[in-house]
Amino acid sequence: MTLAQCNLVGKVSSFNCWKDEKSEQNWINHDLVAALPEKADPGFEGQVERRFNPHLRVSDGCDPYPAVDNTGNLGSGLKPTGKRRGDCGGGGKGQVYVRRGKSHGRIGIFYAYYFPKVRWDKGKKNGHRHYWAGVVVWIKQWGCNPENLAAIQPAGISFTTDHAQWGSAPVGGISFGPSNAGDDKATHPKVLISHKTMSLDTDDDGYERTLVSWDSLSVEAGEALSDAEYYASEMPLTEENFQRQLDAAYQQSFYEGVPEEPKCNAEEPTSKPTSKPTSKPEGRADQRKK
Repeated sequence: MTLAQCNLVGKVSSFNCWKDEKSEQNWINHDLVAALPEKADPGFEGQVERRFNPHLRVSDGCDPYPAVDNTGNLGSGLKPTGKRRGDCGGGGKGQVYVRRGKSHGRIGIFYAYYFPKVRWDKGKKNGHRHYWAGVVVWIKQWGCNPENLAAIQPAGISFTTDHAQWGSAPVGGISFGPSNAGDDKATHPKVLISHKTMSLDTDDDGYERTLVSWDSLSVEAGEALSDAEYYASEMPLTEENFQRQLDAAYQQSFYEGVPEEPKCNAEEPTSKPTSKPTSKPEGRADQRKK
């Protein structure tokens, strides 16, 4: 059953979308999935991904866990029974999966977290096995050096408040943790998750999870995540889901008055000056032909 079918059936019957469904994929216990080592994209893009890795704090519900190991074994999740943090409060080895893309000509860095279950109230209908949450950091560039890390600044962030539902905040409303990139700018947005809902945070107890870029995944891991049926949730970074989710998270208000590209390498004026300068501009070499 697909996610869309699950949502449709769940509205008209007592069908529980959190139930297991037979699959040819290899599902193992959620706490046995071996975490992948940190691996951002190569070069400057990877530096940018690390620069904005959110400081996530969990106030209620499960910790994030690895969703897949290097050979394609998937975490089988947990039934949404018992306590909201029951059997899923030990996710210190949790991962954050990252993918960079564009929506409306603007760059967003999508950070995705996997949770074995989500439960927001008592009763089987108030939770489900598997949950994906996400944060998108929208960025802008100041200046004309494309590899000046300090010139890449956040414009705002979007964050999931439920499956495929988004909240957002402009940069002025966000608290940031200190950068580890060697400059004095705070770059890691502070985000809180309580069961299924993400929101802004000001607490200092959040921290970065081990970052793994989508493109760095092994073929087996990438295919497993792409083929997995999470029913009431979805892995947002797959080819099928990524652009749709990124477009849904986009906020035009973050970029009011900000050009898509910095105005660099401006063309020289075609008209000649009406008078000759009386002296050379200070610090500039004389380019006139002799």
